[in-house]
Amino acid sequence: MKDPEKMIRCVCLECHYIYDPLKGDPKQGIPPGTAWQDVPESWHCPECKITKAKKGVFKLLDE
Repeated sequence: MKDPEKMIRCVCLECHYIYDPLKGDPKQGIPPGTAWQDVPESWHCPECKITKAKKGVFKLLDE
C-alpha cells in the first residue's frame, strides 16, 4: 500500500486539470502510484501543456 501522505492530488491553476497519483499519467510514462513530488519537472499538464517546472501553477489539494 502506498503512503497516503504521498498520494496527494495536485491541480493545475491554469486549466484545473487534477493530477491524481493513484492514476498517474501513463501517456507520459508516469505509472499509477507515482506521488506528485516524484513526477519529473519536465512533465507537462496534459490539458494545457504547462510544465511542472513552472512555479506557482500547481497547487496541492489534499493537505
